[in-house]
Amino acid sequence: MKRILCTAILAVLFGLPALPQAGHVHKRTLEHPGFITSNTSEIEISRIVLSNEQTQVDAVLYGKPGTPAVISADTYLVSEKSRFRLREAEHISIDGMTEPESIPESGKMNITLSFAPIPRGTHEVDFVERESGWNIYGIQLSRKEPYVYVPNFLLSSPAGETPELPEPGLFSGKAIINGYILGYDPRLELDMQLSYKDMLFPKPWTDGITVRQDGSFHAEIDMIQPDTVHLSVNQAALTLFLVPGEEMTAYINLPRLSVSAVRLNRGKNKSIQKAWFDGAAEIINTELATTGTSRALDTYRLMEKDLMQNQAVSAALDKDIQTVQPLCERLLQDAALTPADRKLLKSLTFDDIRKYIEQKSNSLRLEAARHESSREAVTATLDEKVSGSDILPRIIAPHRGRALLIDFWATWCGPCRKSISAMRPLRKKLASKDIVYIYLTGPSSPEKEWRETISQMTGVHFRLTEEQWKTLCSSYGITGIPAYLVISHDGKLRSRHVGYPGTDVLEKDLLRAAEE
Repeated sequence: MKRILCTAILAVLFGLPALPQAGHVHKRTLEHPGFITSNTSEIEISRIVLSNEQTQVDAVLYGKPGTPAVISADTYLVSEKSRFRLREAEHISIDGMTEPESIPESGKMNITLSFAPIPRGTHEVDFVERESGWNIYGIQLSRKEPYVYVPNFLLSSPAGETPELPEPGLFSGKAIINGYILGYDPRLELDMQLSYKDMLFPKPWTDGITVRQDGSFHAEIDMIQPDTVHLSVNQAALTLFLVPGEEMTAYINLPRLSVSAVRLNRGKNKSIQKAWFDGAAEIINTELATTGTSRALDTYRLMEKDLMQNQAVSAALDKDIQTVQPLCERLLQDAALTPADRKLLKSLTFDDIRKYIEQKSNSLRLEAARHESSREAVTATLDEKVSGSDILPRIIAPHRGRALLIDFWATWCGPCRKSISAMRPLRKKLASKDIVYIYLTGPSSPEKEWRETISQMTGVHFRLTEEQWKTLCSSYGITGIPAYLVISHDGKLRSRHVGYPGTDVLEKDLLRAAEE
């Protein structure tokens, strides 16, 4: 007691800071806090004020002018251990219990939300509004941006190197992206898509990308020339430069990419590197991921422009494009090429346009068959000349990037048919996973009976030749049926089972193959 009294007297005499009194408010303000990712563009957090009385969240709400500003009472800040419920709000109605204000003509309005106080030592929280499904993950309370481990080998910048630019012009092929989301956690909801607009088809090609549990992903896209594509990750996007027939690896810093898409941050952090690359067009993509522009890409565009200044080349290209555009539009409805289509394609000046359209037709047919196989049986054929070690790669090639269950069976095999029935509940349970079910049989299954039986079996079905069947069984140790191969999304053999191992075992194998 004497020590406290003396300290108080000294504070008065010499201007020392006094001891905190009961009820003293400790306040800390975080401007534009960093976060990991957000699944919404309707709300952005501009500031968080932490005190021992409340957690104040200042945000901007975006929407159509005139829309009532309402937020659900089921809104929380969520830490690793606790939830902090929304208590009060300004300029926005909680559940419409008060008359809501409307979003002004600007399409945005400032709102203030008050939550229960967050204890000191809490490093990050998630913002969760359940009714609208808004989630902002990993909002930082103790550092400017979330910590993300970036491997040392990525930090050696290629700046200053002379970029190797592809030759301008048409050459069709698949561009391949392998990638990693740095800062990824399986709890995060990521909507990832790759979009490419070519010169022939009326709308962009957009493909969804699955992110595995370790943050890795794989994507392939048909292209007719080196060009830019857009890779979106939730509300953020990267512009990438891809080269047909080439492969590249992307390492994406998820928090930096996410923050770059925040409208409140527009104009800021322009020169922060959001991704690293290895492989095709490394320097172009590094520049694009840092500043959004690329001198190397500008150089390539000048090379393209020089090529098109040749009037004969330009006129021939325009003529080919106009010739095939009606065909391309029709292929979106019916992917099959008719004999008349093929004759028309052979008449083109640029053979790569023919190759590209044939590849797109094939990809569209495979995608349609894959969707159809989830609803009904799809019969597929394998050329009788395919033999030896080429058999399985040719069967699985159209499904690269997806997990596969390959079922060896026969119409006369009672245990096979029983296990197929036992698998139905598991297939329904895993319907949201990117898994393709392939059924293989040999000539011991009479064709007529085989076709009748598979009519009730959704999936992709092959009836192999005797030689192909025996080669596969010998190569993979299939000594009896039913038997199963589980192939992971990267094309590697995950597991093999001779005899039905049970749905629990297959479920674990398939989930690992699809997600890890």
